[in-house]
Amino acid sequence: MGHQGSASGSLLLDLDGLGVVSAEVVGGEWQLAVQTTATVVGCGNCGVRATPHGRRLVRVRDLPIGGRPVVLWWRKRLWRCREPACRVRTWTERVAGIAPRVVLTQRARAEACRRVGKDAHAVGAVARDLGVGWATIMRAVADHGTPLVEDPTRLDGVAALGLDETSFLKATRMAPTRYVTGLVDLEQGRLLDVVADRTRAAVAGWLGARPQGWLARVATVALDPWRGYASALVAPLGHVRVVVDHFHAVRLANTVVDQVRRRTQQATLGHRGRKRDPLYRIRKLLLTAGEQLTGRDGRGCELAWRLVIPAVRWPRPGRARSCCGPSTERSAFRRAAPPWTASTAGLMASRSPSCPGWLAPCGPGRPRSWPGMPQAAAPTGPPRPSTC
Repeated sequence: MGHQGSASGSLLLDLDGLGVVSAEVVGGEWQLAVQTTATVVGCGNCGVRATPHGRRLVRVRDLPIGGRPVVLWWRKRLWRCREPACRVRTWTERVAGIAPRVVLTQRARAEACRRVGKDAHAVGAVARDLGVGWATIMRAVADHGTPLVEDPTRLDGVAALGLDETSFLKATRMAPTRYVTGLVDLEQGRLLDVVADRTRAAVAGWLGARPQGWLARVATVALDPWRGYASALVAPLGHVRVVVDHFHAVRLANTVVDQVRRRTQQATLGHRGRKRDPLYRIRKLLLTAGEQLTGRDGRGCELAWRLVIPAVRWPRPGRARSCCGPSTERSAFRRAAPPWTASTAGLMASRSPSCPGWLAPCGPGRPRSWPGMPQAAAPTGPPRPSTC
C-alpha cells in the first residue's frame, strides 16, 4: 500500500527541513521518499543564488513507525554556483537530522544509544529493530555515549557506594578469566564506572582520581567480603561505614547452614546424603527465604531435625565402614534438636567435626556407650568430607 506525500505526513516525520513526497510499505518496511523544502539556496562562499544541478538518491534508516522499520529515500539536491569568481562550483545539500555518509538518522542513533546504555538492551536486538548491522549500532553508542561518560557531573550526588567484581571474559587456552570491578550508586541504582581487574590497586586508583569533596560526601560503602577491597578504602574513605552487601551476607549464611547439614548427616548416618534421608530431602528448604516457606515446609524442616535416625558405625578416614568388625543391631538415642537460629548455626559450624557423645565408635558385639555413660574417645581423624 502507499500514498502521496502531504503536509500531515511531513509533520508526522518531524525532521526539520524535510518533507514527505510519497510513502509505501514494501517487504514489511515503510519506504518514505523525502526531499528538502527549501526552494532558494545561496552559495555558502559568495552568497550568490545557486541553481539546481541534479539530484542524488540517498538511503537512510529512521526510527520505526507503528512497529515497522522505516527507510528514508532522500532525493538529495546538488547545487551549482554561477559566479565565475567564486571558488565553489557544486555542492550537495545537508540537513541537521542526517549527518553525511551515515545509514541512520541522528535521532535513531541517539535512541540506539539510549536503549543499549540505559535500558540494557542487547546490541543485536537493537540492530534488528532498526534494520542495520551490529557494528553500526556500536558506532552510534560510542559516538553518543562518550560525551555522557566523560561528563564531570555524572558522578555527583553519591552517598552510598557499592563495589563488586564481575567476570568479563571467560578463560581460554591462552589466557585466564578476566575480571572487572563495578562501582555503583546504591541509592539511585546507577552504574558509575567499570575498572579493569579486581585488585586493591584498581579500586585505589579510581578513588584517588576523585576530588576530596566527592569522597567526603560518601557515607556508606557496600562490598563483598574480600580484604583487597577493604584495604583500598583505608586511605581515601577512612571515614565511611563499610558493610557487606546483602547477596554475600546471605550466601555466607547459607554456606554455614549447608555445612551443618552435611556434618550432621555424616555424624548420624555415616554416609553422604541419599534421596531417602530426611536431611537430604530438606536441603533446599533450609536455604529458602522464610517468607517463601509455607507452614508445611516449616513443619517438615523441624520434623527432619527431630526425627530418629538409625545410628551406624562412625566411618574412619578414607574408609566407608569402620574396621571394628561386623555391624550389630543397636538402639539409637537422639537428643532433642536445639531451636534453629543464626547463633545456633554459627555455633554448630564452629565445632570440630567429631563424633557426638551419644554416637560413639562401635565395638564388636554391642555398643560401647549409652546415655549417662562417659563419652567414648573420638576417632583419630576427621570423617570423610561430604559434598552433598
